[in-house]
Amino acid sequence: MNMLSFEHKKAIFRSFKQLQEKPISNNRVNYVYPESLQRGKILARELSPSGNGYVNGKYMDSEIIKKKGYNVDRRGWINIADFSEEQLREVIEIAMMSMSGKRAEMIQTGENLNHDSTSVDYPKLYIRLP
Repeated sequence: MNMLSFEHKKAIFRSFKQLQEKPISNNRVNYVYPESLQRGKILARELSPSGNGYVNGKYMDSEIIKKKGYNVDRRGWINIADFSEEQLREVIEIAMMSMSGKRAEMIQTGENLNHDSTSVDYPKLYIRLP
């Protein structure tokens, strides 16, 4: 599997209009989700030119984490270094929902919910509220 470039990953994050890009040290960037209802507002941290970075998994439902096979470290972050474009878009969507306080069943369809899809049709993640 080809690892996504730094620029490609940034373009994916930028396609989510609710996220704010915040440059940090050593040419790395964080992505903040101001609409988060959780204490933490950082959705992704330390996205670096090496392709490494982390998405917030602290608020994700354990069933979704298990189903998707996410490896959440002891601090609650998911390493996205080897994620495909589809996996990255999906984990961003799930993180945004979890940070919004929504416990949801994920339903795969054929469009995108929270970001612009300019070149390819990606799966859309809908939520069904209890």
